[in-house]
Amino acid sequence: MEHKKFELSPSVSIIIAGVIIAASIVFVNHGTATKANTGVAQGAVPTSAKLDIRIPTDKEHIVGSASAPIVLVEYSDFQCPFCSIIYPTLKKIVLGSHGRIAWVMRELPLTTIHPQAEPAAEAAECIAGLLGGDAYWKYTDAIFANQPKLSPEYSEQLAVSFGANASAYEKCVSTKQYQSLIDADANEAASSGGNGTPFTVIVNTKTGKMLPISGALPEAQIIKAISSVE
Repeated sequence: MEHKKFELSPSVSIIIAGVIIAASIVFVNHGTATKANTGVAQGAVPTSAKLDIRIPTDKEHIVGSASAPIVLVEYSDFQCPFCSIIYPTLKKIVLGSHGRIAWVMRELPLTTIHPQAEPAAEAAECIAGLLGGDAYWKYTDAIFANQPKLSPEYSEQLAVSFGANASAYEKCVSTKQYQSLIDADANEAASSGGNGTPFTVIVNTKTGKMLPISGALPEAQIIKAISSVE
């Protein structure tokens, strides 16, 4: 049976195209707020949640000083591929700021989709507790550079190579010594609209102004977001 070819008039085509574009914008913006780990995030998070994060301190996992004019508070997941993408970008921005921008990392393991994320967070906290803050960042460097290797065995291998006592490390992770800290970080992010990773809050320490951004944004967009709170 021959079917009649259906053709749209130019005016109707334009209207439909406009509707599709508008729907796409809504979809992308919705994804930005709710699923940063899908990679669709392209800017600041439009969230109705009140930002309720604790003030960054020098006792946390920090690059730079908590008294820097700008502090990036990142809630991260060691198994999240987009966290590994944004990691070198944030490092470049912070190290290139000559002390103007600091960077705090907190834990947000997405346990429902990343089974290795919470054990890795526990490993990172144990390494920091046993060896200090520099070892935390060494572990983070190693994991995001070799993410396919992520496993409890690889984490222990790294811990021992950094100088941790194997028995002390094993006891720390097996008893989940830092579970309450990990839960506190994750709950804090969730209450502030962070339902995906990476979720980063830009904090102006002088004015108290904060701006959440979500996803592995390009360097230029992150810098633009930082400038908007200065």
